[in-house]
Amino acid sequence: MRILLFAMPDTVSALDAVTALPNLGLASIAGSVTGHDVSMIDLAFYRRDISARVRSIAIREKPDIVGLSAMSFQYASACRVARIIRETAPRASIVLGGYHATLMHDEIAESTEGKLFDHIVRGEGERAFPALVDAIGSGRGFSRIPGLTYRHTGVIRSNPPAPPLALSKIALPRRIARLIDRSRFLGMRFDCAETSRGCTMGCRFCSITEMYGRSIRHFPIPRIIADLAELRHSGVKGVFFVDDNITLNTAHCIALCRAIIAEGLDTLTYITQASVRGILADETLPPLLAQAGFRWVFLGIESDTAKNLRSLGKPSAPGDAREAVSRLRKNGIGVFGGFIVGNPDDTRSDITRAFQSARTTGVDHPIMQCLTPYPKTRTRDDLMREGLITNKNDFSRYNGFMANVRTHHLTNEALTRAMLIEGIKLYFDPLHILRSRFWRYHPSLWLPLFMNNFRYVFGAIRGRLFASRHSW
Repeated sequence: MRILLFAMPDTVSALDAVTALPNLGLASIAGSVTGHDVSMIDLAFYRRDISARVRSIAIREKPDIVGLSAMSFQYASACRVARIIRETAPRASIVLGGYHATLMHDEIAESTEGKLFDHIVRGEGERAFPALVDAIGSGRGFSRIPGLTYRHTGVIRSNPPAPPLALSKIALPRRIARLIDRSRFLGMRFDCAETSRGCTMGCRFCSITEMYGRSIRHFPIPRIIADLAELRHSGVKGVFFVDDNITLNTAHCIALCRAIIAEGLDTLTYITQASVRGILADETLPPLLAQAGFRWVFLGIESDTAKNLRSLGKPSAPGDAREAVSRLRKNGIGVFGGFIVGNPDDTRSDITRAFQSARTTGVDHPIMQCLTPYPKTRTRDDLMREGLITNKNDFSRYNGFMANVRTHHLTNEALTRAMLIEGIKLYFDPLHILRSRFWRYHPSLWLPLFMNNFRYVFGAIRGRLFASRHSW
């Protein structure tokens, strides 16, 4: 059978000027499907005429099965793509997967839009999707496929959830299935890889634990090394590790760094996400990361006030972030720092302090986000009870930057205005620009970065901060 997988075109356009990363999940699913013709298309590599491109691809590929992957802010696009597939390939079975499908499968299946999808895959797709493909091809029923929601004689059925996969049994991603690849980061050809899945931390705003449970699983080191070696052989210059928390298990992270060095793969440039607590857990880790080729780390700082750290469920203490940033930068590793404003008790002065903290923490580039009530998270439950969510249903605005909440002291409009004013002070501060390793990385990036700052201003004025810039 012919299988066509789509990743949605929506991006959080905060760093569109310097980065475009591919969808790793679909490549992993493609690697798990054997005996069939599998192609995948990442619509985020396009900016214009998405509808026409989807129609053209569907007509050319003539798929029997179409898989769509979407996060919450991409769900509306998944519905739109599904409608186009219904018109151009009416016999194709349409399957929805990803975070939003996993967390909201009941609501989707019972909605009007839910009729666009024949099947919903919940959780990890590497087991359920190949089983679904075989069942469709053979005409067998779907009742024995774990993690599958589907319709049978007009009745919605949800099979029991699938247990977490043994990562050692997952095949390497099949990136060759991509019909187009325009991946880049800071001017280099980049791709994505993973070393673990899940997180045991209790951050209330995060949906990872709702996806995987409060657990952590690791890929075997030899499997990771084989994937990195294959990427380097393909001409990739750098790798972004998409792990939910790569430093949660310090011993595994240290073993990975040593293996990268031993195999001579430290010639690649690596970027990863990390927790403050993970960086502070072992003082040997930052220099080892640097030796292995890690050049940038996105650090989830969120806040430097005790009340907000408690509200967010973060285990860090005020001051920990500065120490973690210092350790990384002393070893030549650039730091993107993630901060969250719009917490329930934030006042106007708290917003100012948060942006000032972003300057003084020492990060190379602060990323100032607004607390977002992602589906099924404890933060959403808390905010719902307190009546602080101003946009409950338009998930297309849930990109992490747009304000969908108010605080006990600020209206939604006042919160958005505060982010605009303080953002101008931060991102147009000459001292911040001169101090940042991010801005000094390459002169060719100066114009795109300046334009990105102006997009911040115009987006905040319109109330659509860093909205996706694609068009249909």
